[in-house]
Amino acid sequence: MNIGSEILYLSRADIEEINLPMAEIMDLLEKAYLEKDSGRLDMPPKIDISPAPEAFAHAMPCWLPSMQAAGLKWVGGTPANKSRGLPFLGGLCILNDPESCMPVCVMDCGWITAKRTGAKSGVCARRFARRDSRVLGILGCGEQGYSNLEAVSIALPALEKVLVYNTSPEPAERLASSQSEKLGIPVRAVRSPREVVEESDVLVTAGWISLSARRTVKAEWIRPGATLVPVDLDCMYTPGAMTLCDKYFTDDPAGYERSRSMGFFSTVPERPRELCRALAGRIPGRESDEERIIFLNTGLALDDVSTARRIFELALAAGRGAMLPL
Repeated sequence: MNIGSEILYLSRADIEEINLPMAEIMDLLEKAYLEKDSGRLDMPPKIDISPAPEAFAHAMPCWLPSMQAAGLKWVGGTPANKSRGLPFLGGLCILNDPESCMPVCVMDCGWITAKRTGAKSGVCARRFARRDSRVLGILGCGEQGYSNLEAVSIALPALEKVLVYNTSPEPAERLASSQSEKLGIPVRAVRSPREVVEESDVLVTAGWISLSARRTVKAEWIRPGATLVPVDLDCMYTPGAMTLCDKYFTDDPAGYERSRSMGFFSTVPERPRELCRALAGRIPGRESDEERIIFLNTGLALDDVSTARRIFELALAAGRGAMLPL
């Protein structure tokens, strides 16, 4: 490509055709978080605006020298999009040539956001879940339900069963019927969130991100030794459930504090430990089979930029996308 005079555009269809494997995304993220632990990256805090109540738009830049990945995700969303027939989230990833800093690629970020979020749940399950974890539970069966199921099933070799629940049953039934044969293990839609939580060794919650969301998960439902991975901040957890855990981790303390200042995580009883330090072995992860561990995911630019860079490389090699003049 002619840097400075053209740019590669990748639609969601292009990215889906490339279909970067989930296992590779998990490995990319783990590598990126080890770079974060060592300080070998440049990642300013998110810049955000809120054009409407409970709406947001984030600018998320990152430079990862080891991956030659320089770029930014510009993403926005609001729960009100449901009534408009739109996805909760939408936006773009923009990549720059590291030497000239000229833009070289712009791509849809929907697929990337879903897959990298699931991948990080998989990384956390691989690090924090009990080795004998056999039951995965998922509350919320939209796009994140699928991506988290894919990633966590890779992370848990002993997995025997998946239970899924959605407030309207049809999405849960679709997820269950489409994924059982694909994964080779039973995926069952159930009618009660309590049934999911009480049986789960690993629990993913993937509902709407809203301060007014209905808090469903109760402390008495959570079994000893459970690993909890909310990808919807703390929106499904009652205060008692949030204070029950033995260890709290987050992907980024600054992002966690920013979310807390907005009203999320208000009942978390202690400052969470940092994921990258646990992945690097500098602090312990799980130390007993009885510990309840929760990972508070805020989402980081390194997740998106590392994934987008690899997709860009594969797109160039395969001749995918459209070259547009600058």
